[in-house]
Formats: sequence, C-alpha cells, structure tokens
Amino acid sequence: MAYMATALSFMLENLGKPVVFTGSQIPLCEPYNDARRNLIMALIFAARDTVNEVSIFFHDRLLRACRSTKINTHKLMAFDSPNCQPLATIGITIDENDHLHLPPPRGALRVHTTMDTRLLTIRLVPGFDDAMIRYMIEAQTEESQLKALVLQLYGTGNIPSVKKSFITLLADAADKGILVVATTQCHSGGVMLGHYATGQALASAGVVSAGDMVSFLCR
Repeated sequence: MAYMATALSFMLENLGKPVVFTGSQIPLCEPYNDARRNLIMALIFAARDTVNEVSIFFHDRLLRACRSTKINTHKLMAFDSPNCQPLATIGITIDENDHLHLPPPRGALRVHTTMDTRLLTIRLVPGFDDAMIRYMIEAQTEESQLKALVLQLYGTGNIPSVKKSFITLLADAADKGILVVATTQCHSGGVMLGHYATGQALASAGVVSAGDMVSFLCR
C-alpha cells in the first residue's frame, strides 16, 4: 500500500482533492478488527477539503503517502512516516497539522500513466564487491539504459573509506547521465554528504543527496 500510494502521489499532478488509502491488520469479518474504524476515518478524511493530497490512514493517524512506510506486521499501528509528522491524528477529536497542508494546485489536474522503471536500488553491506555494480551498469543496452541508481548507505551517507574504486565507478556513472542518489539505511534522520570525508567524495563524484527521504521511503 505504501508503494502504491507513493506512486499515485506523483502520478496525480496538481491534485486538488483528497485521495486516502487504508487497510487493516485484522480482517473486517472478524468480531474484533481495526478495519471498521480505519475505513470510517478514511471516508471522513476523503470528505474533508483540507488535506488535498494522497495519504494513508491507519490506526490513529493520517500520513503523507510519499513519506510513509510499513513498520510492523503484527501491531495495529502498522504504518508510520518517521521523518514527517502525521497530517492528522485522531483521539476524541481530529487534530490536523495545518502547517503541513499543501497549497492549492496552480494548474489543472494531470494524470501521468507511465513511469520509467529503469533504475536500481542497492543496499550496501560491509564487504560488498563494487565490481558487481559496475557489471550491472556496463551491461546496459540502448533499450535498457539505466537511468537512476539509488544507494542505501550507512549513517549520514557513508561508504568504506578504502573504496576509492567505488567513488570512481559512481563518478563514471554520473558522467554517463545516470542519476546516482544517496539515501541512508537508518529509519530516521537523513543524508549529509558533507559531514564526513567519504560523503564529500560522493558529492564530488556527482552523487545527489536524498536528504531526509530515508532509504525505505525512496520508492
């Protein structure tokens, strides 16, 4: 659901109405479930005219779709947006974070129905062989040309300092027109490429920081 809602948030350009995704951890057919409340609250937010974007309602919060991810498989609060406050929370009342509301669209609604899938997301682990990444980049053809490479790095955007060949590999990829994006494997925080020497080297190689869009949010 988080992936579909995220995609739709970019497919619906100049959206001026609410689009709300929801679901449940316990099926509606069960005597005790979270489906009924989630569905009712999703309908309530879909009928309001304040949060005009794609969102996800789950448990007790309305989340910005493109900042949401599933965090738990067994608890009712299954979705969260670690680096972005909820658009609204519910208790006895509905409390909206007005400062997060998007401004009204400036143009007519545009629906984008095609997406470029020529990208790779790679989670780096200690001891990785950067030759494997080079093979993937060099194996591209005119029909399957790689357009973007998303790297899930350590901490604020670090790689092993001895991997100078990897820096060269990324610089070569950027020179070929491949968008190289650095994200973090951490659940919150963000990438700061200028914080350490390795991060500075990545920035010099043409790598783009994803900021606080943490790795599992960069879909």
